[in-house]
Parts: sequence; C-alpha cells; structure tokens
Amino acid sequence: MNRTMPVLALAAVLLVGACGGGTPAATSSSSATSAGTRQSVDVAAEEEAVRKAFADYREAAQAKDGVAAAALLSQDMLNYYTGARDLALTGSEQQVREGGVTASILVYVLRAEFDAAELGGMSAEQLVSAAVEKGLVSENSLDNVELGTVVVDGDTARADLTSRGQSAGVELPFHKEDGSWRFDLGPLMAAGDEALETVAGERGVTVEQLVDTTLGTLYGADRVPELKKPLQG
Repeated sequence: MNRTMPVLALAAVLLVGACGGGTPAATSSSSATSAGTRQSVDVAAEEEAVRKAFADYREAAQAKDGVAAAALLSQDMLNYYTGARDLALTGSEQQVREGGVTASILVYVLRAEFDAAELGGMSAEQLVSAAVEKGLVSENSLDNVELGTVVVDGDTARADLTSRGQSAGVELPFHKEDGSWRFDLGPLMAAGDEALETVAGERGVTVEQLVDTTLGTLYGADRVPELKKPLQG
C-alpha cells in the first residue's frame, strides 16, 4: 500500500557576499567589475545549493532517513505539523475540516498511525521523522520531480516545481533560518486542496465523501468513523 503524506523539505547553506565599507564614491571600473562578478558567483552558488538541498531531501526520503528529512523543514512547516498533531489529539471533526482537505487527511492519518500517548509526546521534528521512517512519504513520487527556475532574494528564495520537465504550477518558498535554507510546503498544500476539490466535483461527491473514501482505501472503511474522533476523548 502506497500511503502519501505531502512532506517535502529543502535546506542549503546560504553563501553571503559582503560589501566592504569606507570605499570612495568614485570606484574604479575594475573594482566595480570585480564586485559584480563576486555577486554573480555568490547568487549562482546559492541557487545551486538550493537544488542540491532538494536532491538531498529526496535521498533522505528514499532512504527513510527521518532525522535528516525533518532537519530540513522551515519553522513554518514545523508549526504546521505541531498544529496537525494537536488537532489529531483533541480536534473535533468540524475543527479538522476547517483546516482544508490535505490538512484533514494528514490529521486522520496521524490518528491511524499513532496512539495518543505516542503522538502527544512527539515534537514536530520527531513527528516528521517518524512519518518518513514509517513510509508515510511516498518516496516514488519524488522520482520525476525537480526544481525549475530558482530565484534568491536576500534571506528568501523561490523555486518553480517541475514534473517530467513540465511546470507543476507551484512555486516553492525557501527561508534562511540559522544560516540555512529551509523549505515551506504551504503552496503545495494549497494546490493539493484545489486538486482534490476538483476531483470531488468530477466524481459528483462532496470533499468530505472523497476524504472518507481515501481513508477507507488506506485503512478500511470500518475505521473511518473511529478516525473522525480525537485521540484524547
């Protein structure tokens, strides 16, 4: 059974080019050219570092190295998983639904895969690590995924996601945290919501029915009502 949880993470060391102070206003053309060349090299190195980080994450996911994968998530994504953990423990069905389709599926998967004591004792990093090691990340889904254009702007960056050489229509954000580039899945989650809503409409079912069908396929239809209840009653 191939269970997919959209967990991706990227990180790379940011190479920062420093500008010296105390330089006269009139700079020689050779100095200006040299500075421009250094800046170009630094930007190119940062872009390459982002691409390498993507490859490193894919390698970690395929090797089910949860610790390495979790270490590459942005703080925003760690906060996201903390919220999903808390909803799995105590959230009502209505509260879970308000988070969106992909978030709802994530919460229900957490309830299926962990008990209350186990999940409640996990940090966000531990949760992501365990998810990767359990195979909740579909490593095969990363085989044909690459980064297209990468644009670095200070302590943020963005990269187009491509699949089989075609744009996936999703721009992935990166943030420099503690000197490293870290990856944020938010836009990918939003795109997932839109895709699942489209699928539901094409099938003539509600989003809630589609979620139930997905859970039934993963864990059996008889477990679906149980998964709608918080782990901590």
